[in-house]
Amino acid sequence: MSRAALVGTKIAPGQPARKQDGTVVSMLWGELAWQLMGKDGHSPVEGADQSGTSPGAALADLFAACSPCLVLVDEWVAYARQLYGSEGRLPGGSFEAHISFAQALTEAARATPGALLVVSLPASVSPDAQEEPGSGSSSIALGGPGGAEALRRLRAVMGRIESSWRPASVEEGFEIVRRRLFQPLDPAHLADRDATASLAVSPRPR
Repeated sequence: MSRAALVGTKIAPGQPARKQDGTVVSMLWGELAWQLMGKDGHSPVEGADQSGTSPGAALADLFAACSPCLVLVDEWVAYARQLYGSEGRLPGGSFEAHISFAQALTEAARATPGALLVVSLPASVSPDAQEEPGSGSSSIALGGPGGAEALRRLRAVMGRIESSWRPASVEEGFEIVRRRLFQPLDPAHLADRDATASLAVSPRPR
């Protein structure tokens, strides 16, 4: 299976990366294509990688060529917020081109049998969360206005096809542990249970 893992905090939108085979990657989609299929995978999206435009249908062709494939994307907001307001001046492309890439990526994954896209987006702070006037608390948690806008736009794109999964809450965690560690007690063992409990609470002889 072909795999690609894109971590927004590990990829610098302001600095192209030269791979060991000589391939120069500037955009997130160039990194994706190279991780999936190396130089051969990067070749179909090379023009879009150099021009800073979304590769569009080329992603569907890429997925079809390397399926089955798995694409993991983490810290996407952290990456996209750096492009907010840059107007395409960074090698990583413009904010709008990146949102177009997100849409093309989700559509390509949905249309390709054997392609799985897993995206992690912040859930602790909502882009629409209420905050005290002048505090900017929600925006600060997301990395300023760019982070809030990136999260809003990415959630809108992912929301069209997503199958959401959220980690268990603290309360749910106790129940999960209880069910995994403890089995229902056989009535035949109730006497053993009571004997063990009585020993635990009985005073020890001195």
